[in-house]
Amino acid sequence: MIIKSIVSLLCIVAVVYGMFKKSRLFFNLGYFIFGLFIVYDQLSLFIENNNIVHLSLVSLWLIQVALTYPNRLPPLTRDGSIVAKTAVPKIMICLSIINFFGAYYVTLVDYIPNEAMYGHILLGLFPLFPAYMILADKIEIVDK
Repeated sequence: MIIKSIVSLLCIVAVVYGMFKKSRLFFNLGYFIFGLFIVYDQLSLFIENNNIVHLSLVSLWLIQVALTYPNRLPPLTRDGSIVAKTAVPKIMICLSIINFFGAYYVTLVDYIPNEAMYGHILLGLFPLFPAYMILADKIEIVDK
């Protein structure tokens, strides 16, 4: 249980670091590792009890993993492509939806500590900031 808490906290720290440094790589890395962590956990539970809900959660967080696969691309700047500028807010909104659902789901089950809800809420809120900033044309993202 303590290892799960530490991994989750480190993922949140990576996301926050990525936000402050405006580093897409660290931001995505936090969500990517967190997603893999949940995929592994839910897949283990599915194998253990064959409950389709666990497989559904695996699928949902695999979407997060796919959306945040860390890759090195040229920096997204004010001169970045229209496709990138329109795709990033959509991806951020998807991350928010996935993690807000995670926060809700924690309240429905007893095998996940209630404190996990706060981590999911944070991971649901964080992407709203870059989505807004990009849509408002107020952000310049530089990968380092």
